[in-house]
Amino acid sequence: MECITYTDFIELGKPKEDYYVGRWLYINEVIKLIQEIKPESTLELGPALFTVVKNSDIMRKEQIDKWGIPKIITKEYLHDATIIPWPIKDKKYDLFIALQVFEHLVNRQAQAFNEVKRIAKYAILSLPYKWNVPEDNANYPEHHMIDEETILSWTKGIQPLKWIYIERTGVQISKGERIIGIWKF
Repeated sequence: MECITYTDFIELGKPKEDYYVGRWLYINEVIKLIQEIKPESTLELGPALFTVVKNSDIMRKEQIDKWGIPKIITKEYLHDATIIPWPIKDKKYDLFIALQVFEHLVNRQAQAFNEVKRIAKYAILSLPYKWNVPEDNANYPEHHMIDEETILSWTKGIQPLKWIYIERTGVQISKGERIIGIWKF
């Protein structure tokens, strides 16, 4: 399983450089976790321009959003993750990855997490951490004040193996702190 490098990150992110500024900090931490797990199969939910694991399978909504889609993928599931069940066999993947995506599942995170447990042996989620987002902001309410308690409500109390905290990467709301959790099922 080969992950992207910093050089890949810079090159692949060029079409949306403003979006990717500061994101290497948490992506690099995720790569370290992936290297510990050594998965043979990976599914990434909603990656924008690239996957963290090269040639990872992906799941995304059918419509292409403003962030785009990866150019190189092995298998693509065109499926809304809020619709259960997912069209994936039990324990098909060693690893499920959702970076800055899970908060967008519109109050269906608990149901989606059940699907993650069903289809994967490990999961890595990164989320905005304790962002104080004004109600009139486009990031409200999806990004507002997500903390460990919120995440554990989505996982029905299943604790991750560990939490990793990433410091603020810029002055804008979208450059706030992040939290990464890794689960083993």
